[in-house]
Amino acid sequence: MEDTLITDLTTLLRGRSRALLLFSGGLDSSLLLAAAAPVLGPGLVALTFTGPQTVPGELAGAFALARHLRVRHLIRETNPFSLPDFRHNTRLRCYACKKALIEQAWEIAADLGIEEVWDGTNVDDLADFRPGLQAARELGVQSPLLEAGMGKAAIRHLSRQLGLPGDKSPQSCLATRFPYDTLLTIEALARVGRAESWLRRWGFTYVRLRIRGDQARLELAPGEWPAFLAPEARGPFTALVAGLGWELDLDVSGGGG
Repeated sequence: MEDTLITDLTTLLRGRSRALLLFSGGLDSSLLLAAAAPVLGPGLVALTFTGPQTVPGELAGAFALARHLRVRHLIRETNPFSLPDFRHNTRLRCYACKKALIEQAWEIAADLGIEEVWDGTNVDDLADFRPGLQAARELGVQSPLLEAGMGKAAIRHLSRQLGLPGDKSPQSCLATRFPYDTLLTIEALARVGRAESWLRRWGFTYVRLRIRGDQARLELAPGEWPAFLAPEARGPFTALVAGLGWELDLDVSGGGG
């Protein structure tokens, strides 16, 4: 089944000549970049948006992969705080933000003479609450992985075949760490990013620090809790979070998801 999906994806990509890929550097868009690069050659352009909502380190990873694959890579700074739905973290936050980014992507595509904008949406994404996906569909973004019928299992399998890290943990906008209808600030997002980066530097993979008032609830992959609970990790991290203005809340029953 997986080999059939890989063949279907390659065949599908051969039907395209030029595309602008919305490239976050995550598992899905990285796989699409790697699969499309040898097929489209210079006709493929990667576009990465970055801003205060971006998980630290994500841009560096995207830059490195695009350079390795010799794909033209455009990077654009964004300011989601110009959007009221983002600032106030409403349930339309993701929709409004994605819509603004895609509109900018289409302008860039037009300047380049490109008539297709792609994203890394896959079959499994359809089961989740993803307002941003609605914006992508409304604005004509195409999803080759979805068209090829590929889900996460097939994407991880093919990623490994292409020499990519098939076990890469998903990332998400830092605004997702705060409850809906919470006024967001650049400073608050930066504090969360700093804390999560500390844990990633220690080798933890899935990391989420959920903020509820003055409480910071840590989520880790279930198998990584023992390493975190060792004094040499837990102690310094607890002190870091306190210095950032929060009290650490540990729930070892939580985990990646």
